[in-house]
Amino acid sequence: MPSITIYTSEDQKIGTNAFSEFSVCLKNITKKVLQAEDNNIHIAYLTSDIGYGKPIYFEAKLRKEVFRSEEVMKTYLHQIDLLIEEKMGVKARIRCFMYDVDYIFAKN
Repeated sequence: MPSITIYTSEDQKIGTNAFSEFSVCLKNITKKVLQAEDNNIHIAYLTSDIGYGKPIYFEAKLRKEVFRSEEVMKTYLHQIDLLIEEKMGVKARIRCFMYDVDYIFAKN
């Protein structure tokens, strides 16, 4: 963990070069701010029909850790907001969900 999913409408989908650059920036922010291990970060992009709401929806699911305080999460949300606006040109809906380690079951 963190597991990050970015949902975009077809007209907001970013090109191949921008896609790669955006992924690297997102990974770096996640490592720096959330202190995530490189091999634990998963980033997925899904192009979908947006029935209502913003054209980009960012969702991160992550393990609750003592060092991921409210202030850290606010910093993370702010940096993600700036990154999406800079690279994709729109304001996104951004949500982060933290889970207690006792309630996470995973393989690989």
